[in-house]
Amino acid sequence: MIKIFYDDKRSLFLIMLLFITPIFLLLMNYGLAETPRALGSENKTDMDNNQNLVYPSIPSNISVVVEPKNTGTLYLSAIISNDVVNFTRNLDDELFPFQVVNWYQLTKFTPNVERVSNLDNLTISSLIIGQLQDFNEFVDLLEQARIYGDVPFNKTFILDVPNKDVSFMQLQVNLSNGDSGIYYGLYDGNQQTDKSEINLRLNPESSLKILDSMSANEIQANPPLYNVTYTLVCNDLYKLGYEMCK
Repeated sequence: MIKIFYDDKRSLFLIMLLFITPIFLLLMNYGLAETPRALGSENKTDMDNNQNLVYPSIPSNISVVVEPKNTGTLYLSAIISNDVVNFTRNLDDELFPFQVVNWYQLTKFTPNVERVSNLDNLTISSLIIGQLQDFNEFVDLLEQARIYGDVPFNKTFILDVPNKDVSFMQLQVNLSNGDSGIYYGLYDGNQQTDKSEINLRLNPESSLKILDSMSANEIQANPPLYNVTYTLVCNDLYKLGYEMCK
């Protein structure tokens, strides 16, 4: 009788152990799990790493090399993803114009990246150059601007500069994941010659080419690009004292 009772207790203990062990292991795993961080506690390195995973080849900015020695900068200001505009630059920051000295300016766009990346897939969808000036409708400003579609990277070409004074320059760049990066900057026209200089630029023996311009309809037909252009240009117009965008 005593032996049977002992066997029954041992059996009961083994049954209880089978039920308790999974619960104990679950509590152990829960206790060892990482405590979730509060919203906004991610550090900058984590955010940079996440951005690099999404955009492995995105330039932080684009240099504008203009003859003879000037170099300007177009800053990454927005990303268009699935027709949604996400601004990436603080629009309250002041942009300092670079100098342009010729009507037919020798120009080269050079992407700048923080890490070595494959830039072969980067192409320019559009280049918009326009003066910061008063207008009745924003489309009027676009129609007076120069708009180009076939623009190269890392190659010198002839850029037809439309006007003097402070103007904007905006690039739409196709990114590797199908999104678009909008690069924006200002230049100050200080052309010292007349437009007859084109005869010197278009030397038959030269490989330099002048870009062919497009219609403003190309921008109007692209609502996200139109809207981001309107926002960036109007932001600088407001800083200059114009209020037509309000």
